[in-house]
Amino acid sequence: MKLYQALIAGLVACSFAFAADSTSTTTTTTTKTSKAAPVCKVKGEKSLQILGKVVSVDAIANTLIITPKGKKTDDTISTTDSTVVMPKGTTLADLKTDDKVNVSYKMKDGKMVACKITAKPVKKAAAPAAPAAK
Repeated sequence: MKLYQALIAGLVACSFAFAADSTSTTTTTTTKTSKAAPVCKVKGEKSLQILGKVVSVDAIANTLIITPKGKKTDDTISTTDSTVVMPKGTTLADLKTDDKVNVSYKMKDGKMVACKITAKPVKKAAAPAAPAAK
């Protein structure tokens, strides 16, 4: 009987020792994840072009809706961090309704993904000149 008690006490002590040991020696393995190449940098794929007018911009969702020249339906174009917006210094949020845009894009997973957006802002009509004083 004392043998069984000693054996059980030994097993309990060992289990506590291994439990304490396993919590103190945690191994962390990090794997280097490779970034997916930007859509526009993929070689062998040709960029497509679309001209149109801006209907709306959602800078948070990174989307641009335009009405292509000669079409009555709108197209939704996604943007990424690598999308270039021209003229230099312009951002997606700077684009306004009715701005004319030329979008270079590629298809990815059935969506249009913009590589480059070149904007031509709509010029506001100049106020009529005041008559000259006589």
